[in-house]
This record gives sequence, C-alpha cells and structure tokens, in this order.
Amino acid sequence: MSLKRKNNIWLFLVLLGMFVATAVVVCCILCVDNFSEGDDQSEVEDSEAEVLVTQDLELLNPDVKSETQKIDFQPVVEEWAESIGGDKGVFIYDLDRDETAANYNSTEKYSTASLYKLFVVYEGYRRLEGGEWQADAPAGSTGYTIKECLDLAIRQSHSPCAETIWREIGHEELQKIVEEEFGVSDTSVGNLVSTPEDIAAMLKIYYYHSDIENADLVAQMKDSFLTQPITEYNWRQGLPSGFSRANVYNKVGWDYNPNGGYWNIYDDAAIVEFSEDKRNFIVVVMTNHVSYQQVRTLGTMIENQYVLKN
Repeated sequence: MSLKRKNNIWLFLVLLGMFVATAVVVCCILCVDNFSEGDDQSEVEDSEAEVLVTQDLELLNPDVKSETQKIDFQPVVEEWAESIGGDKGVFIYDLDRDETAANYNSTEKYSTASLYKLFVVYEGYRRLEGGEWQADAPAGSTGYTIKECLDLAIRQSHSPCAETIWREIGHEELQKIVEEEFGVSDTSVGNLVSTPEDIAAMLKIYYYHSDIENADLVAQMKDSFLTQPITEYNWRQGLPSGFSRANVYNKVGWDYNPNGGYWNIYDDAAIVEFSEDKRNFIVVVMTNHVSYQQVRTLGTMIENQYVLKN
C-alpha cells in the first residue's frame, strides 16, 4: 500500500472518530436537557398536587379560613337611630373581615362614664404580664389584690378598684399610653370623653390581647366581660339582653337621673361572638337620653339582621 493511501485511511479514521465523539457529546447534552425538563415537569406536577391537597383540606376542614360572608348592619343601625330620640353614636366592626360593618355618628365625642375602665384595666393587665406588678400585691386600701381589682373593675364596674389602679399607673402616664401605644387618638381618659370608634379600637386590643399571653390572666379578663352577676345593678340589661344566639362580652357605663327619670348617659361596649358560626363583631353604643331598653332593642335588631343575612 502506498504511503499516500495509508495517510488517507488514517485521515478518514481520525475524521470518523471526531464525528463519533461529537455525536456522543450531542446525545449527552440532549439527555441532560431532557432530564432537566422532566425534573421541571415533576416540580410542576408536585406543585399542582399540593394545590389540590390544600383545596381538599379547605373542603374537609372547617377551621381553614375561607371567604367570610359580609353582613351589612348599616340599614339596621340607621333604622334604630331614626326611630328614637336623644343623642346616639354607634360603631359595628367585623373582626373576621377586618372592616367596618356600620357606623352612625361614630366619630362624635360622648361621655365615657365607666367605659374609662377599659383603658385602665388593660394597662393593669399588661403590667402584671410584664412583671412590673405582682398579682397578689394589695390594691391600695380597697381590701383586694391588684389581680382581684382588675377583675372587679370590669365584672362589677367597681370604681374604687379602677380609681386605685388608675392612680398607680398615673393619669398623665395612662393618657400617653392610650395615645402612643394603644393608638387611640380622640379619647381623653381624664375628662371621660371618647368616641364609639375609639372604644371599638380598645375592644379590638382586648380581643387580640397580643401583649398578654398568660393563660390565667386572659381567662380572667375574658370571663369578667361575660359573667357579670346582678348586684345592686344589672350590668347586662342593655346589649347582652338583646341577643339570644350570641355570647356578649360587654362593659357598660351610665349615669341615671332619678329625679328626671331618664338616662343622662347609657354606653354599652361589647364583643359579640356567634360561636357556632365562628363570627365575631364589636358593637359600641354611646348615648345621651337613650334608655337601656332602647339599647337592648338595637341588640335584637343586630342579631335578627345577622340571622337573615348569614
């Protein structure tokens, strides 16, 4: 065989080898690409499966929050307000939808009467939670401990307890806390003046109680708004007595004129819980020359509207 022929054969073999090597590399790249695409597809399928599982859980588990039915109480509130005399302000807040459900003169200022205790008591509980105060320490000359006084100030609207706690906090200090930490801007605790919206904002703080985690304190606080025995007064003659299907956690404040036979002030602030439906609302009524019977009627109208629309 000639040298030229041998060289051609070797050149052919080299070129063939290069072609085979190139083909192998290309195949490998295609295989890798195909594997990656398969991986991506798997991730998509897994993601879709997770969505389906989540949807199934939402259907099977009633505790998984879904879109909550909107209840419009505005027509009811306006009907009630226009049917009676006196001054009145109302604010209803839907806690589950985090939105206003009704308002009527809700930014007008009214006398708080004993609703001032809402601000005093919550700050007292915060100080127990933080260890600044001791639960079993005496509350001045009241004959009660601090923890007992915080309970009685709501449960029975015990004024000596509330005033003692207030002095211990400091009047100016409490006002500063209300404005800067509670974020309530149209309230003067010392002058006993607030608005339905400000009182609702305070009840919202009670509802979430994000800075009070002690289970015993939370349980006491909650029960003091719900279990209020009739003593000299009936603390639950207003809003709570208007509801039959809900738990009503409330605090009242009033000033009755026995000579005139009318209520100078009747305020009722409540967290209304329809526990079977897991629906919660804040209802605040602040009035002048409006009776507790009329406030009770508003409670019934609110419940009837809830049942109708829910």
